[in-house]
Amino acid sequence: MKKPILILLIVVNTIIMMAFTFYLMKLPWLAGDEKFLIWSTTALNFANRERPDSEDFALINTSYDLQLIDRYDEFGFPVGNQAITDRQKLAQLLKVINDGDSKPKYVIIDVHFVDSSSYDDELELELNKLDNVILSAHINEYDEVEKPLFQDVNFGISDYLIGSAFDGVYKYQLIYNDTSKLLPLKVYETINNIEVSKRGPFLNVGREWTLNNFIMNYRILQKDIYDLEAGFNPVSLGELLYLTDQDIQQFVADKVIVIGDFFENDMHETVLEITAGPLILLNAFLSLIHNDTIINPWFFLLLAAAYGYLSYMAFAEGDLIEQKIKKLKSLKMTRYLAGFASYFLILTITSILTFWLFNIHINVFFIAIAFYILDRLSALIFYRTSPSKS
Repeated sequence: MKKPILILLIVVNTIIMMAFTFYLMKLPWLAGDEKFLIWSTTALNFANRERPDSEDFALINTSYDLQLIDRYDEFGFPVGNQAITDRQKLAQLLKVINDGDSKPKYVIIDVHFVDSSSYDDELELELNKLDNVILSAHINEYDEVEKPLFQDVNFGISDYLIGSAFDGVYKYQLIYNDTSKLLPLKVYETINNIEVSKRGPFLNVGREWTLNNFIMNYRILQKDIYDLEAGFNPVSLGELLYLTDQDIQQFVADKVIVIGDFFENDMHETVLEITAGPLILLNAFLSLIHNDTIINPWFFLLLAAAYGYLSYMAFAEGDLIEQKIKKLKSLKMTRYLAGFASYFLILTITSILTFWLFNIHINVFFIAIAFYILDRLSALIFYRTSPSKS
């Protein structure tokens, strides 16, 4: 193949593969081998992880503070009872917070406010007094945002829209359907006084750009909230109300407060362990605060260099691993697998580098397949069109 044509093919294919990479980042699932790669690199990273300062957060657990309300069928007839978070206790807590001089930095309430209770007016009154508060909203079966009862209170989507329909929360999305922002992103916007907008697969964050879909780097694990020394132990809502008003106000002053079910009914599989929903929201917020998802120009350069070399492998004759296998006179199928292994190995190394340097994983398995198919097709085309075969 002539050199100018080879260079052109490499450049064009590199651009196409980079676009394919960002498309794959939007998909809700991962290949089995990728899950192991992500688990292993993430586990190694946790050996050197730095947890945030526990003094900046207060976690309040609602798992054991429930009340019964009537349950109705689709025709509006009562069919029994259902348990919801105790809204009377929640209203009492917010009243104590509102009466204090030192307010929380932000209050995140990851509670499903859909069905009415007799304490809603009292709770709504206290919610409207808070300056920085946000409620959870959910996506219903019709793919519509199911807004909380309290229409005048800020809300954000708290569903795990990528991965949760499959076998775990592995990827996280910040803006759903181009318009609906997830709760951690709305908290980040308020605290930093910025407006985030979506541009294709990326988000514009001030002067920076970030991925809309990413594999989260967990800074606080579920096991951390059981560890007394870590300082992230959630306090049960009912227990907290036994304290004096002054103690409660001191406990929440100038902190990000996260209220939700940390132990019972809101648990999800993540890359390392089963994790509570409110803790996933907090980790997504921490990923934004620590710029985990910010795209560095060096990331594009590293990706372009790797894909450029892989494109050269696809269009040029042979590669190192495949040549070694051929020298061993292995079976034909083994040689084919060795060719795929070459791409998979280089992409695995690339993904490890992008994770360690930029906190970004790339989808290895399907990109390796794409390169290998291109390799076989180019070999077939150039073999048939070469002068020696004419």
